[in-house]
Amino acid sequence: MQSSGADRDFAPYNAAQEGRDVRPLARAAVAAARPTGDAMGTRRVAIDLGCGRGIEARHLAESGYTVHAYDVDPSVAPAMAELAAERPVQHETLDLASITALPAADLILSCATLPFVPRNHFDGLWQTMLEALRPGGVLAVDFFGDRDDGAGTDGTFLTRAEVEARLAGFDVLSLDERERDGASFQGPKHWHTYQVLARCRSSRGVRRRAQSLPAAFRAR
Repeated sequence: MQSSGADRDFAPYNAAQEGRDVRPLARAAVAAARPTGDAMGTRRVAIDLGCGRGIEARHLAESGYTVHAYDVDPSVAPAMAELAAERPVQHETLDLASITALPAADLILSCATLPFVPRNHFDGLWQTMLEALRPGGVLAVDFFGDRDDGAGTDGTFLTRAEVEARLAGFDVLSLDERERDGASFQGPKHWHTYQVLARCRSSRGVRRRAQSLPAAFRAR
């Protein structure tokens, strides 16, 4: 897991995900979100960045969301097309680093994917995510830390201070930092991760605070 987005072959990893359970972060995001639908009965909107074969996207759809799902791996397109035929899911195959606009959303989920966005594209994608998230919306994401084995590659690996700076304007429901030696899809690895669950206070406030990040915390 030490290469970034468009240059890495995610197909073997995604194929191995067949049959696994929904990730706990996705379940926690749904539980933290406000009740789906408004008084007119419209569905709320969720974004799944790095959707893989759609396990979490299916869970979001079955929890009452219209889901916009994105992944760089073209091998997942048939599975996502099958899911879209059954559930309100729209899928696009693209490199997350190329995203410059997202639909307005009540929930944004990204499980173990944002670290593969190159550092020089990360802040642009992050800003786009903040602009898409509605006030009161839930953000549920994984980051990799600066002591992770992947640090120093062309992904994005953050210090605790950098993570906290990016959560200005949010009510942080949980920020779970973990460091351990363990297994990865590519073999033994030292992991340093942050799992974030947060609620947006104000879209305007989040955008303003993000734009004023200290220079040391911006993409290098």
